[in-house]
Amino acid sequence: MPIVRVSIYEVSPRDGLQSLPHFIPTELKKEFISSLYEAGFKDVEETSMAHPKLVPQMADAQEVFQRGAVLVMNRKGYERAIEMGAKKINLVFSPCETFNMKNMGKTRSEIILMYKTFLNVPKKDVRVYISMAFGSPYSGKFDKKLIRNCIRDAKMFGNTVVFADTVGCGTPKQVKIFAQIAKEENMRCALHLHHKGDEDKAIELVKAGLFAGIKQFDSSLGGLGGCPFTENSGANISTETLVKHLNSWGFSCGISPSDLVTPKRLVSKILEIQSQPLLVL
Repeated sequence: MPIVRVSIYEVSPRDGLQSLPHFIPTELKKEFISSLYEAGFKDVEETSMAHPKLVPQMADAQEVFQRGAVLVMNRKGYERAIEMGAKKINLVFSPCETFNMKNMGKTRSEIILMYKTFLNVPKKDVRVYISMAFGSPYSGKFDKKLIRNCIRDAKMFGNTVVFADTVGCGTPKQVKIFAQIAKEENMRCALHLHHKGDEDKAIELVKAGLFAGIKQFDSSLGGLGGCPFTENSGANISTETLVKHLNSWGFSCGISPSDLVTPKRLVSKILEIQSQPLLVL
């Protein structure tokens, strides 16, 4: 029986670092990103073009960028990303209008219209996050019709839609339903999973995704991460955990635990910085 290949989309340099209170030195970020490619990762979300006042950790985006993906949320950010040589673009919106307003100051329809005015890269190079796809503390769960409409919105810009469990409330049944809708809309799909300290629940969603034919999963070294625009978003599923399970289940992800030694050492350095007391000026 042939081995099924799945891919890990490493998000620690962006989603993992974005909400850390202490600024991580630019050179350490660059070393960390380089270590991920050296470990064998093909897909790395390296940074975000968020405004430095809103996400200070991403203020050095242009300095740390190497060759991976960049999250953009407006025209200015997009233009900066293209200017620095980014070829892979990530977008984001949510079925939850409260989250859209907190995150981007616009409704979903306004966000989609805004993207239409400037995005000009091949669909194969665009990935679209649907944040809070599995449910929101502000809006509850979303019906299948709304999720389908969000997938169709994403389809205007890219060919991969990422179902983000931003607050760690997803269920295997939802994963199966969302994957089926994406298939009906001729969209590839991926999972981006947060959890509140219980990675087993996130692993159950990975397992459900594999059974549903999903072949790409976001993760973050050391479980770093969390959304700064909503409370209690939880941590990302850790890359170490994901690699361990995929390999033990017989899937090929191109990464082994031994490949992660250097990136994990750098995560430890990052966490050492975070353990220092914050200075109040």
